[in-house]
Formats: sequence, C-alpha cells, structure tokens
Amino acid sequence: MRIGYVMPAYNEEELLGVTIDGCLPLVDRLCIVDDGSRDATGRIADEYARRHAGRIDVIHQANTGIGGAVLAGLRLLLQRDDLDALGIIASDNQCDPSLIPAFRQVLETRADIDVVKGSRMLHPESLAQMPRFRYWGNRGVSALMQLILGYHHMSDVLHGYLLARVGVFRAMRLDAIAAGYDLENTMMAEFRRMRCHFGLLPSPSRYQRERSKIVYRKQIPKTLRKMSDILRTRLSEGPWSERLAPLLLVSGNLPAAWLALVLTSPPVERL
Repeated sequence: MRIGYVMPAYNEEELLGVTIDGCLPLVDRLCIVDDGSRDATGRIADEYARRHAGRIDVIHQANTGIGGAVLAGLRLLLQRDDLDALGIIASDNQCDPSLIPAFRQVLETRADIDVVKGSRMLHPESLAQMPRFRYWGNRGVSALMQLILGYHHMSDVLHGYLLARVGVFRAMRLDAIAAGYDLENTMMAEFRRMRCHFGLLPSPSRYQRERSKIVYRKQIPKTLRKMSDILRTRLSEGPWSERLAPLLLVSGNLPAAWLALVLTSPPVERL
C-alpha cells in the first residue's frame, strides 16, 4: 500500500525539520503546505523538496487556516493515481510518526476499516502530558460530538492524526470542510455521512516546544456555531434511523439519545 501525507505548516521553522525527518522514511509521498508563514517555514520546506525530489511537494499559499492548508494538500495528492491512502499529520512534532506504519498495517490487513485514527485519550502518557485546559476541552467536545455525529466510542474527535483510504477522500464533499480549526469536526461529519468504519489506535503525543496557536476566546464561539451547523445537517439528511439520535438530543432526552447513538453508530473499534 502506497500512502501520502499532508503536513500543514504555519510559522513552524523550529520544529518543521525534525517533523519531516521523522515522517519522510515512513511515507511514499509528503505534501507540505506553507500556509502563509512569516518565518523560514517555506524556505525549509523548499530545501527538503530539493533534497528529496520526487517525494515531497510544497504548496505556498496565503494564510487560510489549518483546514484550508489540509484541503490544499489533499486536493494536490488526489490528483495522483499512485496512492492508496492519504493521511494528515501536524508539522509541530506533536504527533509521533512511529504510528504511521501501524496505520498502514491496519488498512492493509483490515478491509472493513476505512479510516485509522489516533486517539490521545487512549494513551495514558499523552493524557498525563496534555495541558489540563486542553484535556478537559477535548473531553467535553468529544463527548458532545459523539452525540451530534452519531459515532459511539469516538474518544478523541479533535485529534486530526489519521490515515484513510483514498476512495474515502474522493467521495468526501471537500467544500464542506472548514478552513480553520474546525477542520476535525467538519471532516468527522463527512466521515459520518459516508458511514465510515473507524479503527482507533492509542496516539502518543508530545507537548514540549509545541505551542498551540488557537486563540480560544475567538475559537470557542466558532466551534459552537459549527457544531450547531453539523447538528442541523444531520437532522435534515439521510434516513430517519440516522436522524433519531440527533432528534432525541435536541428534545433533551439524553438517555434515549445515547441509546440511539449506540444502536445506529457505524463501527468504531479500538485496536
């Protein structure tokens, strides 16, 4: 199985090189998207592309947000016909690239699984290192999004480290993916629309020199609005069996909504 990864990058001159070094030996193609960086990120990416001609693509674009950067990389890699699966990895060395061979092996050996996704919530060391504000924020959003999306056992909705079959991305409505930090929520909504089957692997994440660029006082209202949009879409699309859990959620009957979620969720398997 040949795999390609998208690596969005914004002002990551300090950590981009070590992230590429860890990732490149494990993938067949790497697309680095310089999302309007004001530091040396673009120059570093271009130097790696020069040294690894034929394996690294670099996109330079005006700043659109992490979602816009990921979409640009996906669209470029989807033009190729020699890749079987596409993935996403951050450029700040937070995601451990040693998980990539495990992602690949799952898709190679399990024809029933469409997407393999990392979950920090299943990895004790990652949980211990995660800043408490981010921990509780991720826990709360993931719990609520399980109900809104209809994915039972989806323990870490906001973690974007994954590998999916290329056919999944070809069938995805890419215009429905948010350009900013709601990338994961909106991409998960598309996975749910297609009833993708998930495999979850404990994801070791590193919180050291990496610094979140999210401005929470601005992002939280945006995320709440986007969650409402996803809920409205789920209430209006698909057969009634698919709408049952969100209808019960809106009605305020949380126990019944949770039961409907369990009964109608596509498979989510901890591996």
